[in-house]
Parts: sequence; C-alpha cells; structure tokens
Amino acid sequence: MQEAVPEDPGDAHKVRVLIVDDNARVRRALRSLIECAPDLAVVGEAGSTPSAERLDLELLPDVVVLDLRLPQAPHGMQVLRQLRGRGRPVVAISGLGELGPPAMVAGAHAFFEKHGRNVDDLLDMIRAAYRHVPWPRGD
Repeated sequence: MQEAVPEDPGDAHKVRVLIVDDNARVRRALRSLIECAPDLAVVGEAGSTPSAERLDLELLPDVVVLDLRLPQAPHGMQVLRQLRGRGRPVVAISGLGELGPPAMVAGAHAFFEKHGRNVDDLLDMIRAAYRHVPWPRGD
C-alpha cells in the first residue's frame, strides 16, 4: 500500500514529493506525471493515514501531495493540519472542488481539483509549495 523509494544520487537537486492517496491508480498516475518533470522526484507513496504520517517523518519530503478524502481517521483535513504543524508544504487534492477553500484556510499551499484542472498546474503548484508560495486562490 505504501512504498518508499530508494534515493538516487541524481535526485539530490530535485524537489522530493510524497504522494498520499487511498486510490492506487491515482497514486500511479500522479507518480507518472510528477516523474516526467526534471526537477521533481517522488520519494514515496502512502495509501492510508498511518502510512502517510510514518513516511512523512521517515522520508522528510519537501512537499506532500495529499488527497483530502482519506477514508480512515484522522481524515485528510486533519492530516493536512498535522503536516502543516510540522512545517511541511502541502498541495491538497480532491475530486470535490468545494474542499478547496477549507483546505486553503487549513494551510494548504494550493488546491488541485482532480477533474477540473490542467495537470500541468499540479506541477507548478508543487514548485510553488516548495518555495512556500501559496498558489493564487482566485485560479
């Protein structure tokens, strides 16, 4: 369900991303998209809240891409607050656009609606989160 990826010496200059989504197909799609970018590297994947918390502490990613609709407690919004409490930049994702405003209030650097945005925006959101720059809320 979760996977830690061994460090590649060539990834030293890349933004290290942890993907958290309970859907394995979505995780694979996100990994494929992110790994196409020369400046980004996926360092791990989590399919549950406990594995997300463990991998965040173990891998210390630069940015977490977090699905807000995690089925087990604590739920995605709570995990978002925990990650932000540790100073971790988070790009929140969901198929439900109405979760965007609460995610931004909870401290997400950006919100990506799975079905309503250009996928290239996600890469730019990750880069902005790495720089600790909130994605424009009016987008």
